[in-house]
Amino acid sequence: MLVDYHTHHYRCGHATGRMEEYIEAAIAAGLTEIGLSDHSPIFHFGDDPHPLPKTAMHRDELDRCFEEMVALRDRYADRITVRLGIESDYILGWDDFYRELWSRYPLDYVIGSVHWLGRWNIFSQALPDGKSREEVIEEYLLATQAAARSGIFQIIGHLDCLKTRGYMTSELTSLMKETIDVIADADVAIELNTSGWRKSCADAYPGRALLEYAAQRGVPVTLGSDAHSPDLVAADFDRAVAQLRECGFTHLALFAQRSRRLVPLPREAA
Repeated sequence: MLVDYHTHHYRCGHATGRMEEYIEAAIAAGLTEIGLSDHSPIFHFGDDPHPLPKTAMHRDELDRCFEEMVALRDRYADRITVRLGIESDYILGWDDFYRELWSRYPLDYVIGSVHWLGRWNIFSQALPDGKSREEVIEEYLLATQAAARSGIFQIIGHLDCLKTRGYMTSELTSLMKETIDVIADADVAIELNTSGWRKSCADAYPGRALLEYAAQRGVPVTLGSDAHSPDLVAADFDRAVAQLRECGFTHLALFAQRSRRLVPLPREAA
């Protein structure tokens, strides 16, 4: 069984394609399941329902997004399993807000990702004013730990994504080991997100050293392409499956109604 649980669509403003096209691409790639998981709206910037139109969906789109996902799940039920997901920001201090928000929807899983440290985005070209690289790394990893402990998320998204702009590496530092320990103790899964191989960092999220330690700690893992166009569904999954095996993983985490089950990791991607 092979799944892609991290995909984005036109509603987020920086991806292309309709959800139906992603499902068709998953069928063509021979996947068992496809997860639809667009970026949730941005809430912590204030009352503006769409403060950054090319970053995440408009708040008014959220209900329509779920209505479409449910309809597509039912329409494709005899061809592929469609899982209902969302990639949710994790913002320190907003635990109760997101916990209540996602309780309203029939989600199979929620990916918790740290994209923002306050109003500073981790993909920004420059560090936030007055902060060093070391301070940002610490803040990012402590926020990731808090996300794992929150109980809101089934999957922690792109664990070391701060390396995209070179602000950190995949080195197994004491704080990164601590972060993986927290994730293990919280019994939350991580994803091997293949989009990093397509970025300037040329390394999947997380990197090999972190994956090896996560495997040692028994952290469950799933797969996500982070596709922002239908042609990227299941991108580099052959490489991903091989790397997971090399790092010591033997099973893949699957989700339904926020419950996790493990299936044997395939020998190779479809």
